[in-house]
Amino acid sequence: MMDAFEKAFAAVQSLAKDFNAQKDFYLSSKYQEQEARHDFIDKFWIALGWDVNHDTQKNPYAQEVKVERSVNKGSSKKKADYAFCLAPNFRDSEVRFFVEAKRPSKDFGSADNYFQAIRYGWFTRRTSPFAVLTSFDDFHILDCRLKPDINDTLSRVVERFTYTDYADREKFARIYWLFSHEAVAGGSLEKLAESRPVSKAKRYQRGLFKGRDTNPDDAFLEELDGYRQKLAHAFKKKNPDLDGDLLTEVTQRTLDRLVFTRFLEDKGIETPQVENFGKADGVWEDFINTSLRLDRKYNGVVYKSHPKLDAPGFAPDGNVFAHICEELSDSTSPYNFNNIPIHILGSIYERFLGKVISDSARVVEKPEVRKAGGVYYTPEYIVRYIVENTVGKMIEGKTPAQIAELKFADIACGSGSFLLGVYDVLLQYHARYYTENPGKVKKGDCVRRDGSLHLSLQKKRDILVNNIYGVDIDRQAVEVAQLSLYLKLLEDETVGTTNQFQTEFHFTLLPSLDKNIVCGNSLIGPDILDGDKISVDEEKKLNPLDYAQRFPQIFRRKTASGELRDAASSESDYTVPGVPLHGSFSYKKKKKAKAALPAVRQTEYEGGFDVIVGNPPYVRPHNLESNVKEYFWQHYQTFTHKSDLYCCFMENATRLLKPGGLFSYIVSQGWLRLNSFQALRRFVLRNFRVLELVEFPYNVFAEAQVATGVFVFDKSAATPKHKLQVIGAAATTNGAQFKVLREIPQQTFQKTFQNVFDTSIAPETEAIKDKMRRGTLIGANFEICFGLKTGDDDKFLHHTKGLHMKDRPLLRGDDVKRYETNYKGEYVWYVPKRMRAHRSTARPGEPLRFEQPKVLVKDTSSNFACTYEPGDYYVKDVLIVIPKADMEPNYDLKFVAAVINSKVLHFYYRTTFQTIHVQNSELASLPLPTVDFSIPTDKSRHDKLVGLVDQMLAAKKALPQAQSERDREFYAHKCATLDAQIDALVHDLYGLTADEIKLVEGTEK
Repeated sequence: MMDAFEKAFAAVQSLAKDFNAQKDFYLSSKYQEQEARHDFIDKFWIALGWDVNHDTQKNPYAQEVKVERSVNKGSSKKKADYAFCLAPNFRDSEVRFFVEAKRPSKDFGSADNYFQAIRYGWFTRRTSPFAVLTSFDDFHILDCRLKPDINDTLSRVVERFTYTDYADREKFARIYWLFSHEAVAGGSLEKLAESRPVSKAKRYQRGLFKGRDTNPDDAFLEELDGYRQKLAHAFKKKNPDLDGDLLTEVTQRTLDRLVFTRFLEDKGIETPQVENFGKADGVWEDFINTSLRLDRKYNGVVYKSHPKLDAPGFAPDGNVFAHICEELSDSTSPYNFNNIPIHILGSIYERFLGKVISDSARVVEKPEVRKAGGVYYTPEYIVRYIVENTVGKMIEGKTPAQIAELKFADIACGSGSFLLGVYDVLLQYHARYYTENPGKVKKGDCVRRDGSLHLSLQKKRDILVNNIYGVDIDRQAVEVAQLSLYLKLLEDETVGTTNQFQTEFHFTLLPSLDKNIVCGNSLIGPDILDGDKISVDEEKKLNPLDYAQRFPQIFRRKTASGELRDAASSESDYTVPGVPLHGSFSYKKKKKAKAALPAVRQTEYEGGFDVIVGNPPYVRPHNLESNVKEYFWQHYQTFTHKSDLYCCFMENATRLLKPGGLFSYIVSQGWLRLNSFQALRRFVLRNFRVLELVEFPYNVFAEAQVATGVFVFDKSAATPKHKLQVIGAAATTNGAQFKVLREIPQQTFQKTFQNVFDTSIAPETEAIKDKMRRGTLIGANFEICFGLKTGDDDKFLHHTKGLHMKDRPLLRGDDVKRYETNYKGEYVWYVPKRMRAHRSTARPGEPLRFEQPKVLVKDTSSNFACTYEPGDYYVKDVLIVIPKADMEPNYDLKFVAAVINSKVLHFYYRTTFQTIHVQNSELASLPLPTVDFSIPTDKSRHDKLVGLVDQMLAAKKALPQAQSERDREFYAHKCATLDAQIDALVHDLYGLTADEIKLVEGTEK
């Protein structure tokens, strides 16, 4: 049986013979591109293993080869003739290479032809670094990784072949092992790109081709930024009374109209408009008249009449506007709007919206963006993962009629990246459903085009209006989100389908989304206005949102003003049993801590969204205005002084989701482990069934140094048997690969310290820790104190003996080691009153804390160790363990030191806590083995461990004083032997089995 290569070689050889037999005719002007594609080019790619005719891939939204059958002349007015993908990644942003077809001719290798092909691949150069220009007679491979330039296209040729090369086994093998389905699936084009780094010749370094290696979205953003600045000045020059808000609005709307119009032109839905501005009246007058005409046809926010922009006599400086229109419509522009993936246009706009125009017509960064360090657009593969694991799961197995009842939302939607992702999944699902169930297609749902069923424009409108909802506080963001969805709606339409729709339905092409994508503050309700403390200007800025009023088809309010309930209804709501919120076991302090937690006012709704997805803002409390912080503290029990604004978005989801609804965000990983997010973790455990936790081992947002992760929750109670999945993410060229690493019972995190979500937990390690947790917590019998803090070390610390009467010998954290101290002759002038008077940050502590036997614990978790100290030293930068007055049972401090230094407690600590420094509450939560002093065997083991520590302290002291090699070796071996004996006895006290000891000791090595 012939293998795939031999079959392809034979088939293409046969095509080459047929071409050669009638070569003169094929090279004549009578032979057209469409004929060449049908006779040769289609068959060539079929021979290379591609389903060009869609014999197997019937669903138009799930085809590896996207074929543009119509032929339009001109370098800027059409899609690529062929776009090749690999299942299951069929999106425009995942095209692996483009092919532009031409009829055989002598001018095949012209600059215009090369420019056209290169431009297709540039915006998706990450996945499609190369394009092919072919007439079958010629086959040229072009590099798309640099910004298209009509003056430089001839230098972009990677390799050239002619039809005679197809009969040469070696030359054809070169083509086959680059572009066959088999080769592309094996990464052939990525390997070619690696072997051909982007040129760094001197001419590029000298700036003659500035920006050539710039990312396409960065380059286009730079263009838009430039246009915005020029337009703002042009508007201000002619209209000096315009303030910053109006300047921002009119400039944004003008650019939106130009971009949307160019999109319609490049798709062929509209004849050229922008390049003709000025031929009827003035450039601006033609722009306004065209906008009014297109508004009657399209509706939507883009061309909607603006009271200032469309007012008679209002205009920018004409020359500036004419120049922008000329650049945007230039046929040699590198930007083909029909070929820019809509999500990339969204990413450009997301960053574009991070700036506004000031009263003086300067483009400035928004204050909140400046504080956050920039705008970070969610990568498409993250959007896709979140949407597929929520919306995709929610609609699985449902009919279009059932899906029409579902509501999907992003309540911090920005430019609409997640809404686009939701819409895309819905479109693909409906197309697949109708393809697999043609008998269930209702009138108006689909149209047949190119032999396949496509969703009709009416059906796509219905899906958009019925299913997709969004909220954002930024009015410009809402406008861009709507614009992006409109672009997606029209993505696969043609002038024929749009004309047919209007003829049949007499509707405008775009539905109104004013009730779907709204402007408002997702987190603040109208109750902030209670008491008349907010001015009108402040209200405009806060922009409170009443979900029941803005989405009456989804929400009904249960109560008029909400109801009060405590954020923490019991001690267990804010502490781990036996471990205090702030590290103290004082009853008064516990009561005070609880009283400090605010009451939480919640507005309860009936109804709700079925899915909420997104990437909420990450904002620390100190970056919020005081009135906003106060509101959040009163309304969100998870929002604390050291948490983050995204906690409020996560909590708000419980109010806005239907029971059984799905919820997924990408947020900082901090909420999984940090102390300040304990309230959020408890809230999640109470209100959600956690389905997935994904942690990224790399920075998802390249510009932001923040570790992020994705969660997927179900708004339902977790059963005792429910397990969540921990998903691993490995970075790839096209995004990431996701893999289930382990499953963990959700109930596990009810037991962890401060409910930390440690995703590395394994059943065998948890079994050991469960056994250890049966013991008594250190904090139940001992006070955990801090070392002193002088407030001014230069003033109160020194190395001169006898300098002050109240000098005390001092140990620092670095002086404390396992079972030993290393005193370096330092003293503290211990005068608490003077210290506090000198600086309020001083924390001298009480003398009794230092002048009694104690255990000193290093405060760095990387070297978790301690020693017993009989009371000779004052200390700083360490934690101190001292007995409580009413301590029961009577553990010896040396016993405590032995347990803390043991391998098994190191194992417990390392697998429980994620902090850099040992925390007071962490140390208090560590379990000591249970010792019943009324049982002789228990007391005997306790006393034996104390005796071993006495020997260890003596040996450790003797080791550095040994003079001979023999003595040094003796004490070193003695310390090692005592360590092993202490570990064995501690293991026995905890009741560990041989296998458990083996696991503990193995993980500690």
